[in-house]
Amino acid sequence: MKTISTLFTLMILAATGFGQTTYTINTSGTYSASCTNCTFNIAPTATLTINQAGSCNNCSFNGGNIIVEKTITCQPCSFNGNNITMTDQAINPNSGTTSFQNVVVNAKGVSSITANTPVNITNSVFTFNGTSFFNNNGGTLEVSNSTLNFFGNASFVANAGPVNLKNASKLVAGNGPVASQASIKINGPALNIYDNASAVVLANNNNYYFNWSSYNAVGNNKSYATTYPNAPSTLNCGGAGQHACGLWSSPTVYGPAAATAAGMASTTALLPVILSNFGVIISNDAIVLAWSTAQESSAAYFGVERSANGTTWQKIGETAAKGNTTSTTRYTFTDASPLKSLGYYRLAMVDQDGKKTLSEIKAVNASPVKGISFYPNPAVDIVNVSINNSASETTVTLMNQSGQVLQERKAGANETTVSLPVQQYPRGMYILKVVAAGGAAQVSKLMIAH
Repeated sequence: MKTISTLFTLMILAATGFGQTTYTINTSGTYSASCTNCTFNIAPTATLTINQAGSCNNCSFNGGNIIVEKTITCQPCSFNGNNITMTDQAINPNSGTTSFQNVVVNAKGVSSITANTPVNITNSVFTFNGTSFFNNNGGTLEVSNSTLNFFGNASFVANAGPVNLKNASKLVAGNGPVASQASIKINGPALNIYDNASAVVLANNNNYYFNWSSYNAVGNNKSYATTYPNAPSTLNCGGAGQHACGLWSSPTVYGPAAATAAGMASTTALLPVILSNFGVIISNDAIVLAWSTAQESSAAYFGVERSANGTTWQKIGETAAKGNTTSTTRYTFTDASPLKSLGYYRLAMVDQDGKKTLSEIKAVNASPVKGISFYPNPAVDIVNVSINNSASETTVTLMNQSGQVLQERKAGANETTVSLPVQQYPRGMYILKVVAAGGAAQVSKLMIAH
């Protein structure tokens, strides 16, 4: 076994031959994405950054955080217990069967997963934002106890399959805003829904589901068409961006609607809460969760769940939901006794019938960043953030009281000071957040006085 405890760049690992090479990563580092028969065991507080494109042949990534800065081609890969973030980049399964288990994926910008071979997704949450997408081009997509969210104008396209939704799995298009044109397209392969809790969910009237064929409710041994005249010609038609009523020559269904084992219907019953925002910050010695909903339908409450490993969860509290609303509603919950290390949080959104939908998972380290100070406070023209003895990259963020990011600066290893101009902001209270590469963070209040 090889132990890597400092920043590293693995440029050429194919020379390890046909034997398995294991890397134990205890502190954050970089990786070139070219490796054969490699296992990466990433500590919960460490981040592995893929900063050079390449092919990973028979690779396993276990635990920790992964930032994808360059395209990684999997031939194949297995991801287990990771938090994966990518912005304008790609993960491309290209041979064998790539698997994701207990994984959280947050894809931003024009990021993508283009699968040319089978993919298995289990106990995971994928969230595609912006114009990011998941294209299934190569074989079976097996989704079990998982949710694939497509928000903004993100999309899912299946040109190969089948696509199997099992054990309360969902493909969700849209997170509430009417302007969202997120979509689910099935271009030929079979869509199989195995149980009553699995579904394709369309959040709003510009989100749509497209399928040339019927989809299959496997447990009920039935198939359901979406094209006229075999499907209702007036379902969700006539709205902004939608077909005219009675003209369903195209196999498209607009939301709010759900394709379930009981058929296609105009309903939001499987999506009682449309979550539009969810964040976690450190405030003094507590962890504060803040979230907002764009819509609630027969919602009962939000359960707040915490985990030390991202796998085993404990309910630590709950907040009553408003119930039925189409306007934005904001909520907060404070964990006054957080874990003194990396912790994971998620929301269980429970409706009045007891059905539960899980949010994406957020990770936060309650251990403060050591040696941090800032001056002056109040600030007039500039605020200086002192980062003493910083051995890794640190991110400094200035936010307003609503959590909107105003400025963000990165300090490299051993850089001691970051200066932010503040003269352009109105007088008032602001938030200064400092996050180390391992996830440790410090949040403080900053007064700007002109």
